[in-house]
Amino acid sequence: MARRGHEMPTPGAPSFVQELSAYRQGRDVILEAKVRGNPERNVQHSWDGNEWHWQDLKGRMRKEANYDGTIKLTIQEARRSDSGTFRLVVTNIHGSATSTCNVRI
Repeated sequence: MARRGHEMPTPGAPSFVQELSAYRQGRDVILEAKVRGNPERNVQHSWDGNEWHWQDLKGRMRKEANYDGTIKLTIQEARRSDSGTFRLVVTNIHGSATSTCNVRI
């Protein structure tokens, strides 16, 4: 049952309200997107570089998913070797959506 003044979201496949994009914040790089879809979404991210560096990069990456659909990936202490194509895949029982962003550091 919906609370007064709040409608229940309509079920549907994920879609991007804002495609994945990147910006610098000090020495970090922030990748950000905004999605919608109901029910809850499963979020996965990947990078097109070599597997050895991906292990190091994941150790410096922080993921944040907010209730409003905003997803942020923060690369702490970004390095030139972190450059590449990042992919964000969002799925639920109704389908999936993918967004990519080329990052050059």
